[in-house]
Amino acid sequence: MPKIVNKKQDNSKYNRINLIYEMLKNNTHGMTITELSKELDVSTKTIQRDLYEVLNEFGAIKEGRTWKINPKLTQDNLASNEKLILGILDEMAKGAGKVFYSKAHSLLSQVTQQLEHPIFANVNSEFLEEKNMILFEQMEKAIKQKVEIIFDYEKYQFHVKPLKLAFFDGFWYLLALHIKKDKETFKKYHLKTIRNIQIQENTFEIPEIIEERLRYANSVWFNLDEQFPVKLFVDKNIRKYFERKPLRGQSITGEDKDGSIQIEIKITNEMEIIPLIFWYIPYIKVLEPQWLADMVKERVENYVKEI
Repeated sequence: MPKIVNKKQDNSKYNRINLIYEMLKNNTHGMTITELSKELDVSTKTIQRDLYEVLNEFGAIKEGRTWKINPKLTQDNLASNEKLILGILDEMAKGAGKVFYSKAHSLLSQVTQQLEHPIFANVNSEFLEEKNMILFEQMEKAIKQKVEIIFDYEKYQFHVKPLKLAFFDGFWYLLALHIKKDKETFKKYHLKTIRNIQIQENTFEIPEIIEERLRYANSVWFNLDEQFPVKLFVDKNIRKYFERKPLRGQSITGEDKDGSIQIEIKITNEMEIIPLIFWYIPYIKVLEPQWLADMVKERVENYVKEI
């Protein structure tokens, strides 16, 4: 699927062009440049540039003073929202490398030949090669069948019960219970580092408590310990980011008059939330627990002393 906007351009342009495309497609009578300008709160010159330089190549046509999407391009057996989802998946697959994308694109193209959407998705993920795809399939099979596996990892061999394949911050991991001397320890293994996988005959069942805690994992730092609540103050200037992409298990517990909010999440390791807090300082702070607030304060003070 061709990208209509270059990667290096401002992300707001991607969003605006995609919005214009959807607005024109969903409005059978079309919209004028002035109407689009008011809806998106940008200048008419910006809308003109988007239409003539970009969307004109993707089915936007002018009829009198109004613009619309050529209806011939939207007539197929799929609903527009279904095609949009397929287009997004196709674009996201590019971030996983040529091998993964070639397989994904071929599969998606069997569903629809109209993946020509004005969508750009910059998914910052590691590339998956052919050998990684084979490993992925082996792991998926072992997880579904609930069979133990043995593999080499860095300089050691591990015997594990595979639980899930997880995608955190652009990297794929195997979540598993490491079996050693009748003791099971929860561990995470970088998928591409795993070598020489051997499927065993021993089967197992996953306790319900483990399944439940896996569903609330926010990052690779999480573990299977009992969760504890964290309450955060989120300034009005960054509130939108926590509403657009809520953390797993996030709930809004309060709102100030100025639009700032308090949120609560449950985590198992402080490092699940500390990097996020550092990212948004000074627009975020820890309300509870106090020991976590003290830890963040100490780290920030130590950093300031060193610069």
